Amino acid sequence: MSKFKIEFKWAIYYTFLGIMWFQLEKYLGYHDEKIAFHPVFTNFIYIFIFLIYLLFLVDKKKNFFNGVMSWQQGLLSGVILALFAMVLTPFALYFSLKYVNPNFFESMINYSVSKGMKLENATALFDTTTYMLFAAFGTFSFGILFAALAAALIKTKK
Repeated sequence: MSKFKIEFKWAIYYTFLGIMWFQLEKYLGYHDEKIAFHPVFTNFIYIFIFLIYLLFLVDKKKNFFNGVMSWQQGLLSGVILALFAMVLTPFALYFSLKYVNPNFFESMINYSVSKGMKLENATALFDTTTYMLFAAFGTFSFGILFAALAAALIKTKK
């Protein structure tokens, strides 16, 4: 496990970022009065997620690879981070939905229906299991992409 200590540490940071972002969305009104803008605002988190991948690879390069890291090493390390983050994502989402905004799905369903979505479709989309699956696989998919990009930027130049 000590081989993946840095990945696990940054996966914890990633998880806390997700919870804090959800709280920020709620605080700023993107879960109720500004719900129409939620799909746009929520995507700004990807800027901060990419920063996590950059900072993670700087840490990994310095403290594990002794300052010399190839793109492949960075990519593999980033994929491992993405796996850890994917495993932790459902827990963060559960916490957020239970304690930060227990009415999130109700608000999203009501808004979606008011914009023409069928109730059964909205209910299926904004369901805890469905949302956790989308979030977990999205975390992994974007993690691979961000790992590849960040590794290209952080790799040791020859």
